[in-house]
Amino acid sequence: MEASYSISQRGSEYRILLSPANLNILSEAAYDYIQRKGIDISELIIDRVKGESTTEQDVLHDITGWVADMFASNTDLIIYYSCDDMMPIPSRNASSDNKDLPVNEYRSRLFSHIFDTYMLSHQVTGVTNTPIRLDNYVNGQGYSIFIHLIARDKHADVVEMLKDNIKEVSGK
Repeated sequence: MEASYSISQRGSEYRILLSPANLNILSEAAYDYIQRKGIDISELIIDRVKGESTTEQDVLHDITGWVADMFASNTDLIIYYSCDDMMPIPSRNASSDNKDLPVNEYRSRLFSHIFDTYMLSHQVTGVTNTPIRLDNYVNGQGYSIFIHLIARDKHADVVEMLKDNIKEVSGK
């Protein structure tokens, strides 16, 4: 699936994209299984194009609503989201309990919180957010990658297979 959405608000601009995920890293068996089941795995990319102020709640709700609409209209869609670990979080509160978290872990927690809040407030059932934490080491330095898979419960077998495949490929 390929779709995009833009939001401009108070000097900030965001581009949200759903794009076919790169499945080349999966095993051949996993890739074939996904193809046989007719599953569309799309990567969610949230890009701040302009602005440096804190992202407002309205923007987060707007993004969430658009993603939910895309998901609702595609019954065989699984959304893959990898939390950015490169871009800093503008105006992040230096005195909060989360100030020492790496930015990608903070984004992962925020993503799960927004997902849970949306599901509860819209009384949506049968959809699960599966966070995956991959701990890696490069040159003796540890870092983690945070990935989320959003899928209907009917695709739980595919999510488990993807989770196992992702961990196997990453060496964890």
